[in-house]
Amino acid sequence: MKPGLLAIAPVALGLAACGPSLGDDVNLENVAPTDIAWIGESPVYPNATIAQNLASAPAFARLAMLVERTDLAAVLDGEGPLTIFAPTDAALADLPAHTDEALRRTLAYHAIAERITAADLAARIVEGGGSYRAQTLAGAMLTFRMDGETVVLSGSDGSSARVTMADLAQANGVMHVIDGFVMPAG
Repeated sequence: MKPGLLAIAPVALGLAACGPSLGDDVNLENVAPTDIAWIGESPVYPNATIAQNLASAPAFARLAMLVERTDLAAVLDGEGPLTIFAPTDAALADLPAHTDEALRRTLAYHAIAERITAADLAARIVEGGGSYRAQTLAGAMLTFRMDGETVVLSGSDGSSARVTMADLAQANGVMHVIDGFVMPAG
């Protein structure tokens, strides 16, 4: 056995012990173990789509269910490029009751139809004189600013959330994990 394979074997065995995951459905042939991001004990695979990663990560169980319920899964499983600001289940704890239409709009308000990294956001915020506005899949504008080194999202209704994990590569874009949810006005 080649010496380099011994170092990979414990990681591969550890992934196999995680129970059902996307690892069985996603081709991991060209993915280094260091390319897999972890949210708690949930792996996020760079060669899986946003929808696939949400559906397989326990940290996003509620978000995945809501995405499925509102028919956004097809969009988040599409070609992209997309950027999603994904609230964990803990961040969704205070999400108010919505009609399905309002819920779809709220969830679509967390996604942008382009790939935007944290460095891109920071540069656009500087270029914008301290803030940057982007059109979301909901058609409403989402505002970004910096608070020290942290990117903060502001909804048009006054809500806000902070990016807690940035630049999780996805097959169809990028995911940023946030500590809350933002809402469009109305």
